[in-house]
Amino acid sequence: MYHCDIILIIYAKELTIVLATFIIVSFIISIIDIKKEIIPDAIVLPAIIILAAAKFFEGTLQISDFVAIAILVVLFALPIFFNMAFGGGDLRFGAFAALFVGLEGLGFFILYSGLIHLVVLSLLKKKSFAFAPSMSLAALLAYITVNYAKGVLF
Repeated sequence: MYHCDIILIIYAKELTIVLATFIIVSFIISIIDIKKEIIPDAIVLPAIIILAAAKFFEGTLQISDFVAIAILVVLFALPIFFNMAFGGGDLRFGAFAALFVGLEGLGFFILYSGLIHLVVLSLLKKKSFAFAPSMSLAALLAYITVNYAKGVLF
């Protein structure tokens, strides 16, 4: 995750408040999730509001961002419903990431999250591990993918 953050900061034409907010919050939440296996509501819920406000003030908040959150919540609720190793904190952090990437980046985010997490689990030889770091990196990669396609990055 550290290398990707540096690449984004170097190559983004401008470091927006939205991008900075996501990087800072995702870094903090990832560290907490790795160490304590919990994603605190006291951080992620205000972060969703702050990110929405930042997108609003930058003029990038769209109705489709809320559609992305709704789609993600439905998809991420399924593992919780079937008692898989997935918690409500993952769902709320996923909503934060969905707000960041928007509807156009949601598919990439979901795909990258799963692939990155499978690689992490394989490398660590574990059946379960914190999901926030995988989602953080996946959201940043989805952001790069969508913005590179638009010509905003590089």
